Amino acid sequence: MPEGDKALAMRIGLQHYSFAITDKTGSELHALAYYTHDEITSDVLGMIYSQHEELRDSFARVQVCYDYPDSVLVPAEYHNQEGQRPFLDAMYGGSVASSVVAEAINDWKLYNVYALPDGIREWVERMFPVYKDRHRYTMTLEMMPSDSADHLLIDFTPGEFSFVVLKENRILIAQTLAYTTPEDILYYLLKTCNQFSLSRGEVQLFISGMIEKESQLYRELYLYFLNVSFREPAWKIISNGDNDYPAHFFTTLNDLAQCAS
Repeated sequence: MPEGDKALAMRIGLQHYSFAITDKTGSELHALAYYTHDEITSDVLGMIYSQHEELRDSFARVQVCYDYPDSVLVPAEYHNQEGQRPFLDAMYGGSVASSVVAEAINDWKLYNVYALPDGIREWVERMFPVYKDRHRYTMTLEMMPSDSADHLLIDFTPGEFSFVVLKENRILIAQTLAYTTPEDILYYLLKTCNQFSLSRGEVQLFISGMIEKESQLYRELYLYFLNVSFREPAWKIISNGDNDYPAHFFTTLNDLAQCAS
């Protein structure tokens, strides 16, 4: 495939980094990689970059998804460009020591105000001068169908899981939490259902990310919820080396690859 026909999608979080190289439409997967580290810094990203010659190709478009948990969804009428940090300080104890970004989610009349660690966005800009970036919550909400069903979208990364709850076409919560055991996750999900009066027999659970179908967590989700399904990527795998991981591990990268620029 000619270099100009390639597209790059990258996911960056506190402890994980992944990328997918596809065709321009994001429908054909040509390369894929996933890394975890105690802390993903610009130095770690530089080290990974140096190990992958394919990242130095010319791309028709580059998409970046940030998975950082310090995020607040603010109604558009309350958003003030000059006063973004107080929202984060109020939610996360005033400990935010990084750059603050605000993204408009026009269809929902919201702003996603979130924090990025120092150096991360600068690294992306240095390596990929032309790119489109967005937070994971922003991307999820941009792609949500407009219907009245209750949805619980859950994505797992090592040591963390994020979830977005929609009820009657209203966003109730978007959050990322750390976990140690499956019981931690079940506790948070059941508490969320109780708090927002979601029926465990009716809410639609769509799960993706680092969860195995044979895992204890997956079995227990089925014990407590009636409608559980994996969100599978839609791309066609053209070349992916010796990767034997389940396809749903990389659904979010597929979402990103197929987002409009």
